[in-house]
Amino acid sequence: MPRRPRLRTATLFLLGCALAIAACTPGAPGGSGSTSNPSVGQRATTTKTIRIGTRKEPLTGIALFAGGGVGGIEPAILYHAGLTIYDDQGELHPHIAQKVPSVADGDWTVDADGRMEVTWRLKPNVKWHDATPLSTADFIFGTQVLRDEEIPVPRPRWLRLLDEGTSPDPGTLRVTWRQPYILANASGPVDLAPVPRHLLGDLYAAGDKNAFANSPYWTQSFVGLGPYKLGEWVLGSRQEANAFDEYFLGRPKIDRIEWRFFNDINVMVANLLAGELDVVTVGSLRGEDLLTVKRAWDPTGGGTTVINPLGIRLMYYQYRNQALPWASDVLVRQAMVHALDRQTLVETLQYGLTQPADILAPPDDPIYKLVEQRGLARYPYDLTRADQLLNQAGWAKGQDGVYQRGGQQFAVEVRTVVVSPDNDRELLAISDQWKTAGFFSPIYRIVNEASPADKDEGRAKTEGVFVLPLENSPESLGDYHSSQIATEATRWRGNNRGGFSNPTYDRLYDEYISALDAQRRSGLMADLQKLTADEVVYIPLAYDFGPFTAAWRKGVRGPGPLKPIQQANTWNVQTWEID
Repeated sequence: MPRRPRLRTATLFLLGCALAIAACTPGAPGGSGSTSNPSVGQRATTTKTIRIGTRKEPLTGIALFAGGGVGGIEPAILYHAGLTIYDDQGELHPHIAQKVPSVADGDWTVDADGRMEVTWRLKPNVKWHDATPLSTADFIFGTQVLRDEEIPVPRPRWLRLLDEGTSPDPGTLRVTWRQPYILANASGPVDLAPVPRHLLGDLYAAGDKNAFANSPYWTQSFVGLGPYKLGEWVLGSRQEANAFDEYFLGRPKIDRIEWRFFNDINVMVANLLAGELDVVTVGSLRGEDLLTVKRAWDPTGGGTTVINPLGIRLMYYQYRNQALPWASDVLVRQAMVHALDRQTLVETLQYGLTQPADILAPPDDPIYKLVEQRGLARYPYDLTRADQLLNQAGWAKGQDGVYQRGGQQFAVEVRTVVVSPDNDRELLAISDQWKTAGFFSPIYRIVNEASPADKDEGRAKTEGVFVLPLENSPESLGDYHSSQIATEATRWRGNNRGGFSNPTYDRLYDEYISALDAQRRSGLMADLQKLTADEVVYIPLAYDFGPFTAAWRKGVRGPGPLKPIQQANTWNVQTWEID
């Protein structure tokens, strides 16, 4: 039976803070609306308001300049809109588009030469927040900006597959691709995002790309297509969102959203427990924080806490140096997994809220079932089996208890970027287990304050394994394609940081990413995940939720669980209600 996580001192501290905040809070209950006291003869008016806490202030911008990470897309979904949107089950729906293009309907076609064409028809009543009608020219302009290498925006991998966008008539957008791509009929507010040509066209045409990128439009003057218009924004403190009366899906039921930004998670949790916040969206609360809220709310039914499965926590190997014990020997890689007590790691580091992982897909995913049918390789904690495998590979324990071969000591460094004490505890726990098994296992910390370039280089130059999460999304396994290998020539950019290269893996992934038939695509994904297990491409530690958690008080109706393909609670915010 899993051990119950210990209630930490921080929990008691936060509960005390919550009571103190509540005692100092004047009158009205939080969130059901703010009602001013009208003077004699005035009619009282009520504005329905929801207060949302987050650590994700969109300082880099909204839409094309949206921030990354869990919850980073939230502002873009609130203030802007794309052609499609995913629901809470990960199912794709039309948004600005009248329908989702499909091969069966003929608006998603592949030519004999392999080129692909997707035709979108727009809803006729879509308006920008300044009441200007949306035009297909805004999509073409947005694509032009996204492809402009002088504009410093994050560029997705699929962009290299895109050919051009054209508009055969005012309500139709036609997008051509150089080759088939499985997500070509999905486009959110940061993908093929529309950009208002009537507001930014002249600035872009002037040729000063710095002026264009630094325009206040992207932040405090943003004009979008979403259910809410950007209101007052006090940097570092709060942001106001006001319902857009002419939103194409109908005016939102909540009049006003007040975003409150927190640097200190403890303060945010205390505000939530005190009733000063109604919702905390994904990207802010980790396991310990969520447990604090859950333990406070569950006895009284005070609210809802949700853990959303995000992917897996894993360790990737360093493959560049073939002299390393595991680099060319799958037996050694298998032994290294057998030497880890991953159940204990889950109980002690993730509060028993998850379970050890086998592959990227979780056990309730149909892909997992397909891999099981093909023969899923599992590596339970078994030091005897680890010793047998290492002996087969020529390694034996020396007098000091550490495995050796030909005078070489078995050394495996454990490295990660340390952003919290949890990361440090994880490093030490993994290192201690491997030391117990008979490996020399030092740890190496990359401090969070390091520059992005230094972090990239540090990730690529690990001498052993590197700990990080991997999201369970359609393109995640592209991180292990040889085209993604980070090198000095790419300034160490590239998601394949360990230098893994396997021609069979590359072929399977290339076929998968181009497979428009859903059944064939699922089979290829199962083959890919089976290969990761057979070859132990990486070490799957546990199914991970990270900060993909949310909480909302009793009386808030609308938020719910999510799938990792779209990490935003506000995907349906126009339907939310509050008591």
